[in-house]
Order: sequence, then C-alpha cells, then structure tokens
Amino acid sequence: MEQLSSGVVGLIVGAVLGLAFSVLFEDALKRALTRSAARVRRSLSRGALPDTGTEFTLGPLRTSVVIVEGDGTQVIDEQAVNVVVDPGVVDLPADVARLRDEVAARQGESARAGAHAHWNGPTYAVSGFSVHRIGVDEAPGVRLRVRSTDYFTFLATQQLDRELPGGGTLRSRYVTPFSLTTVPDFMCASFGTYVAVVTADRMAVFAKRSKAVGAFPGLWDASANEALSRSLDSHGRTPPSLYDVARRGLLEELGLERTEYHLELLAFDIDRRTNQWGCMFTASLHELTAAQLAERRTRGVADKWEHDEWEFVRFRPSDVMSHLLRPDRRNRWTPVAPALFYLALVRNFGRTRVERRARDVIRSAAATGAGEPRAEPS
Repeated sequence: MEQLSSGVVGLIVGAVLGLAFSVLFEDALKRALTRSAARVRRSLSRGALPDTGTEFTLGPLRTSVVIVEGDGTQVIDEQAVNVVVDPGVVDLPADVARLRDEVAARQGESARAGAHAHWNGPTYAVSGFSVHRIGVDEAPGVRLRVRSTDYFTFLATQQLDRELPGGGTLRSRYVTPFSLTTVPDFMCASFGTYVAVVTADRMAVFAKRSKAVGAFPGLWDASANEALSRSLDSHGRTPPSLYDVARRGLLEELGLERTEYHLELLAFDIDRRTNQWGCMFTASLHELTAAQLAERRTRGVADKWEHDEWEFVRFRPSDVMSHLLRPDRRNRWTPVAPALFYLALVRNFGRTRVERRARDVIRSAAATGAGEPRAEPS
C-alpha cells in the first residue's frame, strides 16, 4: 500500500513538474519567436532582403551580376513598381568625401584644359529595396527607395579596391561587412536601366560602349541603357518611373519613340563588382527591321557618342548564346549584358527550351572552343 501511495505521489509530482516545464518552455519559445519576428519586421522596414545566391553564369562565361528579383518568366508590370524618394542627400563619410573631392578636382582640370570631362549630373542612390506578391497569380511587385546623390559620388565610389589611408578599401569598409541589400546608400550611387532590343525581323541588337563613357568603356553591352537622373526623370513632386527611364534611353540612343515597341521589365539586379543596382527590360519593335534601325541611327540620335559599334544577331537561343560565348567576346561584356539577353530569351522562348539550348551551346563551346551555333528551327 505504501509502495502504491509513493507511486501515485511520484506520478502527480512528475505531472506537475512536466506541466511547469512545458509552460516555461512555451513562454521561452513564444519570446524567441516574438524576437525573431521583430527582427524580420525591422529588416523588412529597412528594405533588406536575404542574400540571393551567386552571380549569373553561362558555362565558361562568369559575371558579377546577382539577379535579385525576376527570372524572365513573368513581367514586372509598370504599375507594380513603386519608386519612393527619401528626403535629403546621402551623407558621405570622410574617406568617401575625400575621394569625391579628388574626382571633382580632376574633372575640373580636364575641363579647363579643354579635354574630355564628365558633368556632375544629379542622380539617385538606392536606399532600400523590397519585393512583394500581388493577387492570386502572385505577380511580382517591387518598392525601390532612392535618395539624392550625384555623378561624382558615383565615380568616387567606383574606386572600390583602392588602398585608403589607414588601410583597407571602400569594399572592405562599406561593402563586404554588409549583405547585398543593406550596403550603405552612398555606395549605391547609381541605378541603371538596361534594354535588350529585338527588331521586327527578329534580330537582337548589341551595342559596344565608347571609350568616352565613365563606366565599362569599350565593352559590349545592352542595346540601350540609361541611369536614373534627378533632373530628367523626376517631374515636380512625381517620383521617377523606371519604365520611363528605359524609354528615355531607347529614344536618346536609338531614336525609338514609345509607340514603336512593346516594353517589358524582367528583373532587378546588383553588380557585385561595382555594387550598383539596375533593372533589365526587353523591347520588341513592332515594324522596324534591323536594317531600318541601323539606317535611322545614321540620321542622328541624341546620345550617339555613348556607343560606337553595333551588331545584329538572329534572336534564337542557340544564336544569341553562341554569340555571348564567342572566345573573342566572352570577357568583353559588361556584367549585366549576358544575364539581360538570357532573360530576354527566356521571356520569348520559355525557360525549358532556353536551358536545353544552353546545355548544347556550352557543350559545343567546350568541345570546339568557339561556341558555334547548332542548327535550330526558326
């Protein structure tokens, strides 16, 4: 009887202790989840996203571009992109301010000597970025926050690997310690739009940047590109439209009016090499052929000096990817161009077909060293 009594007492004590521990554990778990949720909310309020993986590659072709949002299968609608202009100007730490002063002095000397000099245009820096889904089909939506800066700050912050007084570089001080989307705004001092143009006779347009431009001179690039400008793209109190920035680039560099093409936004990206943000578009021309587009440029466009050479390639997966992987071209692309044209192919032909052709082209490039296209139906 005594043994039974002690057993019952033991069960009761065990149950009480178990209940107490479960309550305590549940409270601790709730507190941990609450803290975690608070951290997530704070992160999202700053526009932070998790790091998004490695840079875009295509076989032996390696780039420094990380695609942050978009894969070519869905279009990011114009109304789903919300650009918010934060008040004030980016605040430069002393080491970055000194580099900017050097840039200003150097450009002033060039201008006074009658040599080529860059104009310190008013631009925007990226201060925040977030993604959400819209509707039952979960269409992508993007909020981009920007703050005022200028072109000289961009040129200064492109000296990412220059040794600084006291040791270290801009990259080691202001980029490496942060995730992709939480780098300080003054280090994200430009935002670019890049457009892959496809003519009415299905030719992809490739442009070579002139040696007079400030970024990636002499490299092959998108059909047209344009940086977000405070003076040209913001009208009164209206925030800038990224679609309109792309349209301005198409007009200034190719002479294309907005009624002459269908424009689609495919992705947002960060170039890890330069730590600059951008977005990728494709523009399908309604009537103009490659020959007609080339002839139009001979009659003059606003920014003809930005590119000094053009190529037209049949817009089919094997042809475009073989062009990207040409041995004499493989290391002569701007970081964003290969990813841009790849996503344009995905948008037009579907991911499965493009990936299948990519495997064929990569195998051919590895076997021959040339990446010649295989026969492919139109």
